[in-house]
Amino acid sequence: MGKIFRCLSGSVTILVRGNQLERFLNLCRSRNISMEHIRRKEGQITARIKIRDFFRLRPVRNKTGVHIQVTEKQGMPFFFLRSKKRKAFFAGFSLGLVLLFFLSGRIWNIHIQGNVQNSKPEILEFLEKQGVSHGMAKASVSCSEIAAAVRKQFPEITWVSARIEGTRLILEIQEGISEKREVQEETPCDLIANQDGTIVKMIVRSGVPVKKPGDTCKKGEVLVSGEVHIMNDEQEIQRYEYVHSDADIYISRKISYYKEIPLKNKTLKKTGEESSGWYVKVGKWYLEIFGHKGDDWRKYSEELPLYLTENFRLPLALGKVKQIKYRQTAGVYTEREAEDLAVSQLQDYERELMEKEKQILENHVRISVSKTACTARGTLLVAEKTGKEASTSNFLFKN
Repeated sequence: MGKIFRCLSGSVTILVRGNQLERFLNLCRSRNISMEHIRRKEGQITARIKIRDFFRLRPVRNKTGVHIQVTEKQGMPFFFLRSKKRKAFFAGFSLGLVLLFFLSGRIWNIHIQGNVQNSKPEILEFLEKQGVSHGMAKASVSCSEIAAAVRKQFPEITWVSARIEGTRLILEIQEGISEKREVQEETPCDLIANQDGTIVKMIVRSGVPVKKPGDTCKKGEVLVSGEVHIMNDEQEIQRYEYVHSDADIYISRKISYYKEIPLKNKTLKKTGEESSGWYVKVGKWYLEIFGHKGDDWRKYSEELPLYLTENFRLPLALGKVKQIKYRQTAGVYTEREAEDLAVSQLQDYERELMEKEKQILENHVRISVSKTACTARGTLLVAEKTGKEASTSNFLFKN
């Protein structure tokens, strides 16, 4: 902190010669004239002194008869003194101060925290439609209106706090259970089948099961009913109650699989030739800093968007391009290669099914190789979750 203050106020390094150097130092001390980095050598003293203390040395110099010489000047005052003829510099400096003042009055970072169910891009897009965006004037920001609009647009958000700190607009969010979801969960409904299949497992939490494990079902059939029969002591129906059906239901069904791979193939092989380059993207315009190759070259690019703040993306991006030359060659798969490729493709398909939360129970796919192609055909028995909500018909009829 002291170095910054000295830089702003300015200081000089002095060289003092004379016969009364000790008296000179004592008088400076008695008058509270501060000196730093004092060095004495061969009948002379060097020291650093502040500008305001330097102008207080005249009475001390007159009393001691020493000679004072300034050897070095440091600090902002001397910098401006040396630069007073540089009008362009001062014009730029003044313009920079004005620009800094202008930019400090605007919002450059919209920070959102506490959101889980609603993504930041979704909230930012809504704010932009409301006229709240990066670069807007802080004076035109109404934190209370922003908080009310966000709560109204997103039912899952139960509490919003909006405040401005510097050039940041901070939104603190708390999420809860949506009122729409609560109403939906109280609405009576049945669960119907999404697909044809055989029920393998049922866990019913609410409602009356119409089917049981081992039963077959058709698409659209009711699996769990939302109509509950309330019986009296004689086991007669006394009244009906309607609930929101809730259950985990799994069915098994067959999926047909067919894949044909020609034995004759064309493959691309790298020649070892590569070329790299860069490009700059401004809005929808590209400035390419590389040469385009022929059709036998493949181009791979990696783009890096630039952000001024965490959510303020500039319309500017840098991209790196890598071009690789390939040579097309004709070949024929051996029987083993074709079978391995067919197995690999089948495994990829099974992986896709599992990513969709389908469990593979049985695999009845057979692979055969002819003179011209390798064929994989058969069925897969899978288990998947089913149960689509549908309005309880009797409830609608009676109401």
